[in-house]
Amino acid sequence: MKAKKLMALMLGVTMLAAAVTGCGGQGDGGSAGAGDAAGTGAEGGASSDGPVTLTFFDKNSGSNTFDDPVAKAIQEKTGVTVQVENPTGDPLEKLNLMLTGQNYPDIVLMDRGNEIANRYIDAGALIPLNDLIDQYGPHIKEMYGEVMTKSVYSDGKNYYLNNWYGVDPDAVAGVLMRKDLLTEIVGEERANSNDPFTQSEYLDILRQFKEKYPTIDGKESIAVTLDAESKNYEGTLFGMYGITTYYADENNNIMHKAKAPRYQDAIGFMNTLYTEGLLDKEWVVNKKEQWTQKLSAGNVFSTFCSYWDPDSANTSLASTVGEDAKFYSYKVVADGVDPSETKYSGRSTLGWDAIGITSNCQNPEAAIKFIDFLVSEEGQYLMMWGLEGEHWDMVDGKHVPKQEIVDGFKTDFDNTKLETGIRKWTWFIKNGNGTDGSPYDVTKYETTELTDFANASFGESDRWDTADFTGLEPAGSSPEGLKWQKVKDVYDQNFPKMVNAADSTEANAVYEAMLAQMEEAGLSEVEAYMSGQYQERLKLWGMAE
Repeated sequence: MKAKKLMALMLGVTMLAAAVTGCGGQGDGGSAGAGDAAGTGAEGGASSDGPVTLTFFDKNSGSNTFDDPVAKAIQEKTGVTVQVENPTGDPLEKLNLMLTGQNYPDIVLMDRGNEIANRYIDAGALIPLNDLIDQYGPHIKEMYGEVMTKSVYSDGKNYYLNNWYGVDPDAVAGVLMRKDLLTEIVGEERANSNDPFTQSEYLDILRQFKEKYPTIDGKESIAVTLDAESKNYEGTLFGMYGITTYYADENNNIMHKAKAPRYQDAIGFMNTLYTEGLLDKEWVVNKKEQWTQKLSAGNVFSTFCSYWDPDSANTSLASTVGEDAKFYSYKVVADGVDPSETKYSGRSTLGWDAIGITSNCQNPEAAIKFIDFLVSEEGQYLMMWGLEGEHWDMVDGKHVPKQEIVDGFKTDFDNTKLETGIRKWTWFIKNGNGTDGSPYDVTKYETTELTDFANASFGESDRWDTADFTGLEPAGSSPEGLKWQKVKDVYDQNFPKMVNAADSTEANAVYEAMLAQMEEAGLSEVEAYMSGQYQERLKLWGMAE
């Protein structure tokens, strides 16, 4: 009898010890502590049951410690002590080791696009969040919205929350032209306009440039050059024709983009650039560094990429030629395409990272309440703007950053981040603007003229969600995956051949031969696989019967 009582007493002590350690340090389901703070929005602190501690692995944290002004404010407002576990060496390797040893912390942040996220889910290392969000996550529901629908696993449950999620209003791809040279050709008013050019207008501008400037500073002029290494030209070329990652027909069957109705028109346009001597003869072998050097040299008029890609070249041109010599991003509409049908601004609303609560977390209620605070507007502005009164002020109902913070991020980004804590911890970050119209990201408060011009050139109709097509491809080790690799090899080998063909007849012949080779490599089987994946995805998202 005494032995039974002693055993019961020891068991009670063990349970009590477990209740005050690990995730949250609470054995009552997290009804206080982080729950008080995150649940009510700002104030509160640790509960009378004891302090709350959460361990957090962030693949992006490097060697940073959670002791800066923003980190301290987060802990004060939530009553949660955060212990950041930094990656030592390769973050993916550490995630794999933690999974193998089942010694992962309470919360993990990993690459959403990597198979590691699914491996954690399949192993039961991440817990489903839906019930917790229903009970304790009002801000999560409000802020994430449809993103949660598109982030469900195959069982219909959410095992993580996205980071850098939602619609990013910034422009992406464009046709970049040197503004000073463009002004000489079309006039200042047109060069300053955000109205789109037609494909025919653009071609005529290139021809006029070559005629006016056969050489520049003793170097042969180049009307258009491309970065073949990164292939950043694809967003522009195919965006002009409204072509996205894949072509989906009316029955939601997925096909290679080479089968899109306007694909051959896009190739015809590129072939025209080549045959007329408007395209850089060396474009096929251009590495990124070489491409940047060519843009900086002052003899290139245009390129296809995102407006931020030639930043270093623009800096060089501004100092050697003048501010107006920078490359500005313009919209060019392909012939026969309505301006509302172009697809220049493809971005994923599902973001970059996945952040989940692990099965090792002993108090998931406290964890979700802590997360709910960070997800809220207050949490977003705290992480991305810093402390009110010290780093920013509320003026007429709007967030206004201190000028020294704005200047600091422009002139010394890394040190400003480390000293203030602003943007040091980027967790559950939402793209776009808050309810007062100010951006969640303080570094977007004062944008450059190049950014403003690009954003004014491209509209909402150009935006499309790349997440719809991401991850449809078969695994590389599967039979379909091996076929898919062969298909991609055939395409990559033939694309420059089509562009560099002697004329349109040869370009079309290469195209037809390419399709035949792709089919021989197993394209139909791969498309059937991806179509099934896509149709199941739409059903899972509630977008198809």
